[in-house]
Amino acid sequence: MASVAALDTLWKHTLDHWEDEAAHRAFLEYCREHDQLALAAVRYRGMKGDHQRGALAEKKLMAITALALARLESTRSPDRRKPSRAVGYALVVLFIAATIGLLAYLGPLR
Repeated sequence: MASVAALDTLWKHTLDHWEDEAAHRAFLEYCREHDQLALAAVRYRGMKGDHQRGALAEKKLMAITALALARLESTRSPDRRKPSRAVGYALVVLFIAATIGLLAYLGPLR
């Protein structure tokens, strides 16, 4: 679980070094590792109204969205497994047997 003090310290450092990409990267990486991307979004959203910092805050919100989507994608359950070859062969054999049976049934009707 993320330490509130560590988050606050990283955020303060980010605010104090707003133009430093490394500060933003460290804050976002910490939030990503500790499942706190929602908190990061709240903090950056609060900066959108600032005339000097708003544009960068908007870019960081888009980055947070991308991180959250990547995280969501990585936790998705895998698609159902494809049927094995044995199942495919069994279906082919069943189809052939059904065709032979149908021909045998229809043969005397001619």
